[in-house]
Amino acid sequence: MATKKTTRGRPKPNRVYYAPSNGAMRRMQDALFKYDEVVSAIELKWGVDRLPWIVGTELRGRFEAQMDRLNKAIEDQRDVEHQVEVTLRGVAALEAAAIAAGRQPLTGEYIEGRMPDGKPLAVVPNGYEAVKVKRENRDMMVFTVDEVGRVLAEWLKENQARNLVENVKDIFAGAEIESIKAPKEMLNDEIPF
Repeated sequence: MATKKTTRGRPKPNRVYYAPSNGAMRRMQDALFKYDEVVSAIELKWGVDRLPWIVGTELRGRFEAQMDRLNKAIEDQRDVEHQVEVTLRGVAALEAAAIAAGRQPLTGEYIEGRMPDGKPLAVVPNGYEAVKVKRENRDMMVFTVDEVGRVLAEWLKENQARNLVENVKDIFAGAEIESIKAPKEMLNDEIPF
């Protein structure tokens, strides 16, 4: 009786892990470098992580799913070049959708002032603008309007001068604070007459 020789079937190529060659690693690095270049330029124009949030939820969901595929490809060190290309098309689609929806890129506008020590101060409308202004003006101290509000609220809460400052600003329209000196105690002593 003849015995039949059986062999195992060969695994499918996509199921086998092959260590990438030096050439493949360079191609993956080149693709990721290209991705970083494009995304950095987009983030400088639109703000870091802002673009997905100013388009519709459906497009944002599709983009996030593509980002998951890109991250998985990087982790597995397979299919990186293709996933980078698809993701960059997604970034372009986000930008096109934002423009079609009438959204505007960052302006980089700010209100400039000086700190008491002479350091330049910029007040910007939001955190996205803060990143752009700080990148372009490294020596500036940059605050958002909301941050200025939080600092003022904390200062007014901690200092007994709250009512005094509010009253002066209300009574004398255009009054400007030139300096602040914390009183040792509030001036609520009796008038001697």
